[in-house]
Amino acid sequence: MEGVFIQRIIIESDDFGITTGVSKGILAALHRQIVTCTNAQVTSADFSPSVQLARQEGVHQMGLHLVLDRDQPVSRPALIPTLIKQDGHFWDYATLQKRVAKLNLQEVRLEFQAQIDRFLASGLQLTHLTSHHFVSTLSPAIYQIVLALAEQYRVPVRNELCQLSTAAQRPFDEISRQFNVTLSSRLIMHQHTEPVLTERGLTAQLTATTAEQVPVVLTHIGWLSASLRAKSSLTTNRLVEWQTLDGLKKRGYYQRHNLDCVTYQSLMK
Repeated sequence: MEGVFIQRIIIESDDFGITTGVSKGILAALHRQIVTCTNAQVTSADFSPSVQLARQEGVHQMGLHLVLDRDQPVSRPALIPTLIKQDGHFWDYATLQKRVAKLNLQEVRLEFQAQIDRFLASGLQLTHLTSHHFVSTLSPAIYQIVLALAEQYRVPVRNELCQLSTAAQRPFDEISRQFNVTLSSRLIMHQHTEPVLTERGLTAQLTATTAEQVPVVLTHIGWLSASLRAKSSLTTNRLVEWQTLDGLKKRGYYQRHNLDCVTYQSLMK
């Protein structure tokens, strides 16, 4: 309608490939258009079977969820000794935060490149980069690696700086200006007072984003399984967030509020 401002938003579910159950739930959400995109966790053993499921559903492109904690790395352990424990797995996130200064940045770049290589070898088309537990923001130096890779592959990066204070964001913002990389605007996600993204929390944040370029609604959806409970603290939360998004879609919330649900490709136009 002429004269009506249309706000673009991206609705993304993290963790494609963490388990086949989560992947099936995300694919169902993509099919029903309650999310517009997802990102793949290639460090999971279920990534390959999840790619097969995606092909069966006609999904051939998505983002990459860069990982530095808990999972098994793609690189050979001998090549990334500062990133891993003795058992060959990444450190847990709490330990990783304490060890940031000890991480060899060349090893970080090597591992991130290996994850991109595994993603591309699967036949999927890379649309954007995100990071698991926002590890891209552990330090400005790691953020710089992510932006350099995004520039190399000509893809956008999800803006994950929102959990940092304004002062802490400044060195990251300075680095951003050194690269020709498109960033989404702020993240819309669950607040500290609510463990999941509820309809109330989501709609309140959407109402406050009319001046933003393209915010990302960050969700975690998928079907439950024993393997998920062993790998993630987000279990029934994924069902609740599915219900939140599905309910908004069914009731025509986005259309009534002039919201256009888009993908990261729209950032490149």
